[in-house]
Amino acid sequence: MTKKLCILLSWTVLLAVSSSCGAPSAKCPSKDAVKNSVKDLIPQDFTVESVSGVKEINGLCEVVIKVGAQPLVFYTDSTGNYVVAGNIISLKDKKNLTRERQQEFTKVSTDQLKELEKHVNFTYGQGKKFIYYITDPDCPFCKKSEPIIEDWAKKAGVQIKVILFPLPIHPQAFGKSVALVCDKKGWEELVKGYESKNQCDEGKKIITDNLQFLSQLGVNGTPTFVGMNGKMQSGVPTEEDLNKLIN
Repeated sequence: MTKKLCILLSWTVLLAVSSSCGAPSAKCPSKDAVKNSVKDLIPQDFTVESVSGVKEINGLCEVVIKVGAQPLVFYTDSTGNYVVAGNIISLKDKKNLTRERQQEFTKVSTDQLKELEKHVNFTYGQGKKFIYYITDPDCPFCKKSEPIIEDWAKKAGVQIKVILFPLPIHPQAFGKSVALVCDKKGWEELVKGYESKNQCDEGKKIITDNLQFLSQLGVNGTPTFVGMNGKMQSGVPTEEDLNKLIN
């Protein structure tokens, strides 16, 4: 997410509304008009997925855009000249309506799933069902996730397809990722923190390609999970979170 958009999305809007977003209650600008209005705030390529009136909030329009596979929700007026960024929370039932809409649109397309498959570095477990596990060898939250993933995969009969995504905040992670690829290592070595001086050119290219594609997809942290159904989940998961990726 860009710095400009992070600033925009740092505010939280608390409104006493009781209905979900999406029902028309205002005349809203077109998708093209919205894209032209906000393009200077979002330097990455993005698509406008939806523009619709917010029920019960007269004159407010909801906008959903996607940067890669990542949705962002903000609000505008009927002219598209003003932007309200933040979370709309229903005070009646304490629901975060903005987050719910983001979750609805957090999904990878069929074509993106096909491309994701090309970046799998190794797998863990067996099964007809599968998920993609995007991880950094030095990510502490990934380490917390790994035993959860192992237990769940065994019980549910799911294959884990691992894609290495070393983050710049972990300076040793790129080299560790390259070594795992060059030495043809897998899940057990990842979990144990494998290191090697083998930095073959092929491994460097594979990891660099992972970084480029996943960044375009909108992945900016680990662990990130992508289900066979296209749904995405970030952070340390529960079994319930993981089940949603295969059903």
